[in-house]
Amino acid sequence: MAARDSLLIASLLAGALVLQAGIARADDDDDDRTGPGAVHEVESIETENIFGYTLGTDTGEKGEKEINFTLDGRLGKLGGDYKAYSGEVEVEYAITDNLKFSLGGAVAGFNIRNVYGFEDTSTGGLGGAFFELKYRFLDHRTSPIGLSLSIEPEWSRLDETSGEATTAYGIEFRLAADAELIKDYLFAAVNIVYQPEWEREDREFEIEDVGEFTSRYWAAGSGLEISGALTAQVVKDVFLGGEVRYLAAYDGATFGSQQGWGLFVGPTLYAQITETAYVKAVWSIQVAGSPGEPFWNSSLDLVNFERQQGRLQVGFQF
Repeated sequence: MAARDSLLIASLLAGALVLQAGIARADDDDDDRTGPGAVHEVESIETENIFGYTLGTDTGEKGEKEINFTLDGRLGKLGGDYKAYSGEVEVEYAITDNLKFSLGGAVAGFNIRNVYGFEDTSTGGLGGAFFELKYRFLDHRTSPIGLSLSIEPEWSRLDETSGEATTAYGIEFRLAADAELIKDYLFAAVNIVYQPEWEREDREFEIEDVGEFTSRYWAAGSGLEISGALTAQVVKDVFLGGEVRYLAAYDGATFGSQQGWGLFVGPTLYAQITETAYVKAVWSIQVAGSPGEPFWNSSLDLVNFERQQGRLQVGFQF
């Protein structure tokens, strides 16, 4: 509990830092800069992908198109060997300077052996599909901070943790804020993500003198993510940073009883390879957590989350 409270306090402080720095930048935007921020004069740095799992608020210029490929890996649960992978392809289009639409699909693979609560399996296939609408309310270049809201409905045909065949629907709501702390050099972002989901489950019953039958119903759950990230342009077009994420799982679509929480930290890397191509890499390790079950004496939540999470993304703009 202490670690969770510390994270929430840190998130509030990070948000205050973003706001304060953004106001200072707005008041002093025309001043000449010295120090690290003066090394590279860049007209505009797109912030959406420069952080990590945390996203920036930019949506691209009107008419801009992008295709990106993302590989996610999640490793480690209670006992045994747990590996889950997913690959996504996403096409994005900037309808206006402040509104972006994207559409994508995913494949997924699982390799699970001797893990508590899971059947052994080695499976994979089509994971699902999704689309997203993202609107930027404030531009960090002209306002104290950047501010955006994205909504992403999704459909899945494989359970995201067990790999079992299913049907699930979810909606991700992401509120993002970012700021340029040192011009063209140091950037910060804070995200709050709420994700309700509904998954079809089958329960088998047996009644004496009647026989066996299956009852089908929809189970609801929800997730909360609060993250903060800092990144710096260490050399031209290459950004190195760090990220802190608090993840929590709840029963019910509207934050019922908490099922567990985990605190993740890790480094981030972003490189603009050419004018139209970039690569992003993230590695995140769970350093604290609780599965929310009193019989588990553990400092990590390896029931609802993994020990390690990683992401590699390559994008092309045109």
